[in-house]
Amino acid sequence: MARFVQQKDLAFFEKISKELVDVVVQTTVEIFKLSISESRTNLYGESLGKSYLPSVQCAAMIERDESSIEYEGFGFDRSQNAEFRFNRATLAEKNLFPEIGDIIFHNNAYFEIDKVGQNQLIYGRPEEKFSIICSAFMVRRSQLNIEERVV
Repeated sequence: MARFVQQKDLAFFEKISKELVDVVVQTTVEIFKLSISESRTNLYGESLGKSYLPSVQCAAMIERDESSIEYEGFGFDRSQNAEFRFNRATLAEKNLFPEIGDIIFHNNAYFEIDKVGQNQLIYGRPEEKFSIICSAFMVRRSQLNIEERVV
């Protein structure tokens, strides 16, 4: 663990990371926050019709698993898991923090966040958390109230 780390070292590290994600990689995703106040719940606190706030675009590093297709008698069903890594400083500028249940739109597919971690530290210091890592799985468009359905 590094003991003698100055604030300018941390600022340099964050600047390089932000430049890498925002300028070099340039992969943007849209994050839809779950609107708890607008979602109707039943007696058990469950909600079948969730509502989401308008999307916010953000740059991310993405690792996707291979997609798999299954046939269960009613048609094909595609599934895929992905990991989205966000720069904590960039999300703080946008006043955004991803949480479990939020939706990420990437590569013409929607992913629901099921795990959020902040375990990537700078110089091994617990108070200097650097990134937010979200694990997510692909969800069907028909389960979401984000796009208007054409009948």
